[in-house]
Amino acid sequence: MVRVRARREAGRLVEVEVSGHAGYKEKGMDIVCAGISAITLGAANALVSLLDVDAVSEIGQGGYIVFRLPRDLPTEVEERAALILEGMLVALKALEESYSEYLRIEDPDDPRVLSEP
Repeated sequence: MVRVRARREAGRLVEVEVSGHAGYKEKGMDIVCAGISAITLGAANALVSLLDVDAVSEIGQGGYIVFRLPRDLPTEVEERAALILEGMLVALKALEESYSEYLRIEDPDDPRVLSEP
């Protein structure tokens, strides 16, 4: 299973950690892993190409990647970078809806999630 953990500060997304393998199919045939890879690498490329922000702070074996926004970004750049990361999470959450056995997203401080009465 792929696990995605989002961390927010004051409601703003500042870090996303992705780890694991979906295990939907064998290597080379796993559409869930392929989708996750496309979404995360697309976000990484967008951050660099559009904002000149390298937010990939760690990358490793087993599908491991950590996005962490640098703390010294100008406010406007930080807001745009956070929006790209939010877009990445929205796409991953859409994938999770169809493949929840293979992808789990933890985003406990998501401001869009309504508290239950």
